[in-house]
Amino acid sequence: MGKGGPMENPEAGPSRSGGLPSSVPLRQGSATRLGAYLRRLREGYGYTLRKVEEQALALGEPIDNSQLSRFEKGKATPSFEKLRALARIFNVPVQNFADILDLEAFAPHKPQESDFEALLRQGRQLASRGDHGPAFVTFERALEVVEAEGGGPETTERILEARWRMVGSLWALGKLSLAESELRQLLREPSLSPRLRVRTLMLLGYVYHERGDRYLASVIARECLDLAIEQEDLLTQARMLNTLANISYDGGDFERALAYYTRTAEVLERGSVEPGMRLTVETNLAGCLVASGRFDEGVRRLRAAYAEASRQGLRRVAALAMNRLAEAYARHGDSRRAQEALAESDALASRREGSYHDILFMNAYVRWQLARRAGNTTRERIAFGRLRHLRPLVERRFPEVEAFDRYVERHRREHA
Repeated sequence: MGKGGPMENPEAGPSRSGGLPSSVPLRQGSATRLGAYLRRLREGYGYTLRKVEEQALALGEPIDNSQLSRFEKGKATPSFEKLRALARIFNVPVQNFADILDLEAFAPHKPQESDFEALLRQGRQLASRGDHGPAFVTFERALEVVEAEGGGPETTERILEARWRMVGSLWALGKLSLAESELRQLLREPSLSPRLRVRTLMLLGYVYHERGDRYLASVIARECLDLAIEQEDLLTQARMLNTLANISYDGGDFERALAYYTRTAEVLERGSVEPGMRLTVETNLAGCLVASGRFDEGVRRLRAAYAEASRQGLRRVAALAMNRLAEAYARHGDSRRAQEALAESDALASRREGSYHDILFMNAYVRWQLARRAGNTTRERIAFGRLRHLRPLVERRFPEVEAFDRYVERHRREHA
C-alpha cells in the first residue's frame, strides 16, 4: 500500500534525476543551493576546508580548499567526479546532490516575508494541499529568517522545527535518500526536543517503509507509537497507527490493517488535525474494506472521500481516492468504470506545480493489469511503456513497484 496522504507516503512530486551526468550545467541558483548544502555537510562533520582537501587528495580526486570555498559560495560548479569524492567524504549518496539540484525548480515559489510563525503556517497549508515543493521553500525561508535572529534556546528550537519541516517536505517529495541523511543529522542534534525527536524517528520509519524494509519500519513505528502515547501526542500516534496499517496492508493482512486504520480514525477524533488527514485515513480504510471483500461499503466511502477532498482542494487525497476506486472496480470486473476513475486520477496527479509519480505509476499498473486480463496486447504494451517511463521517477517501494520489478527481472532472465 504505502499510498497515504499527509500521514504516510504523502506526495511524490518532481521527478528524481536518478543520478548526475558527468557534466552538469547549472543556473546560478542551483549552484548556490548546492554550495549551501556542501557547506552544511562540512560544518556538520566539523571539518575545515583544509581537512576536506586532505581527504579528497587521499581519495585521488584533488579538491583544494580555495576551490571548495568557491563551490560552497556558488561561484563554481563541481564536476561529477568531485561530487562523487565529496559524497564519499561526507558519507552521503551522490543521489543527494541530484535531489538538491531538483529543488531549484521550486525557487520561484519561495516567499520573501520575514514572519517565522506566518511562514510555518503557510508551509503547513501548502503541505496539507499536497504542494510539497512550494512548502519546502517556504520552510526554507522560515529557516533563513530564524537563523538571522541570533542565538538562544528559543531560536535553536525554531531552527530545528524549520529543519524538521523541510525534511518532511523532502520525504513527501519522494527524495528518500536526501531525507534519510537529513533525518540522521537531526537525530545527532543534542538540543532536539523530545517532541521533535519522536517525530524525526517517525519520518525515518516512513523512509524505511517506503524503501521496502517493513520489519525495521514496524519496529520504529511501534517505538514511536509508545513514545507518542507517553507524550500525549495524538498526531504522531495517528501517523504511527496509519503506518502500521499500511505495513499490514502491504503484507496482505487486510483484517489487521483494517483494525489499525479504525484505531487511527478513533485517535483523530480526539484532537484537531491538519486538513486532509482524516480524509487520507478514510481513503486508506475504504480501500482496505474493498480488499477485504466489503466492496459496496468501500466504494461508497471512497466516493464520499473523493467528493470531500475535491471540495477542500486536496488534490493528492482526491487523486488517491480515484486510484483506489479504480482498483475496486478492476477487482469487481468493471473495466469501464475503472478506466473512468483512472482518467480522473491521472488528471489530478499530473500538474505543472508537481506531479504525483507514485499515483501515476499505480494508475498505469491498474491499466496494465486490465489490459492483460482482457488480452488486449496493444493497451498492454502502452501501459507497460508508461510503467517503464515512470519507474525511475519513483523511489518508493510499494507493492505495485515490487511486482513490476519482479516481472521485468523475470522477463530479462527468460530472454537473456
